[in-house]
Amino acid sequence: MKHTLSRWQEWQPTRSDVWLVAAYWLVVVPVLLVQYGSDTAWPWTRTLPVVAVTVAFDTLTVAALVGGLLPQFLGRRWWLGLALLPVFVLLSGWLYLSIYGELLHKAQPLNWGRVLLGAVAHAKSYGLLAVLLTGKRYFDSQKNVLRLRQAQTENELRSLKAQLDPHFLFNNLNVLRGLMEYDPASATEFVNRLAALYRFLIRYKDYDWVPLSEELQFLDGYVYLLQQRFGAAYEFRQEVMAADLGQLLVVPGTLQLLVENAVKHNAGDDDAPLLITVRASPTTLTVEHPRRPKLTAVDSLGTGLANLRERYRLLLRQDIVVRDTAASFAVEVPLVAPISVRRPANIPLA
Repeated sequence: MKHTLSRWQEWQPTRSDVWLVAAYWLVVVPVLLVQYGSDTAWPWTRTLPVVAVTVAFDTLTVAALVGGLLPQFLGRRWWLGLALLPVFVLLSGWLYLSIYGELLHKAQPLNWGRVLLGAVAHAKSYGLLAVLLTGKRYFDSQKNVLRLRQAQTENELRSLKAQLDPHFLFNNLNVLRGLMEYDPASATEFVNRLAALYRFLIRYKDYDWVPLSEELQFLDGYVYLLQQRFGAAYEFRQEVMAADLGQLLVVPGTLQLLVENAVKHNAGDDDAPLLITVRASPTTLTVEHPRRPKLTAVDSLGTGLANLRERYRLLLRQDIVVRDTAASFAVEVPLVAPISVRRPANIPLA
């Protein structure tokens, strides 16, 4: 996939990871109690603290291995993982011998050979949990890749439909025909704006992210077309509180979809225009408008908003916020800085 989350976001533990670790220790702890009791002839009350230390020590070791060391090998900093590997092995062996030497009263002078043997013994202790968690992470990542591909495919199909939708073209060509007859100068401007809109859709249809400045510029052209079609029935206001729009990223087509939904489902007229407000802060982008349902219900499956929600969830592991009340309707999406996503070719420069 073109998009890539930062390493920290990609490998931070999920709820299912916690459940897997808990289930693993639920099975293994009774076995450890029996094993330590057999090896030391201690009662279970004395071996229980040793088992508790084992659970904590092995869990932390696996977290460091799966969440810190292994991800280094998956990116460009593989050399860092290679350099840290012997440090991890030696530290693991030293801690293993030191901790269990004290707990089991078997402390011995340490040397390189014993530390390496300790690392091997420790690997046997946490190895199964590490394999289970790494395997789960792999299958989770593959599932997310498949879901993201599906979401992107659906979004591309929706974009292509918007580009080729005969109703969309018919409505705008009707407007253009009227302008050519009564206002040729405005007709030329209309053609330029329509061409710019299509250029944007074609340019960014394969991108996961687009600078907010580009998205707002596209919205200006889209609003122009709407105003030529509906006159003063819809009023648009931008409240931008973000300092550098080129340094904030948004999923392309977000504003078109949200403004399109507002116009599609809500009535406006010249005497009482529907105010649609686009608000940008340093962290969020919001489209808000009063609720004014059209007298004739509009057929809609809600797939556009659902698709947008899924793309943000998969790309950023964040959800969009929908505030639906009797008086107003608002959708808030997160804005991200380029540092939050690793930028291959699919994040354009502003």
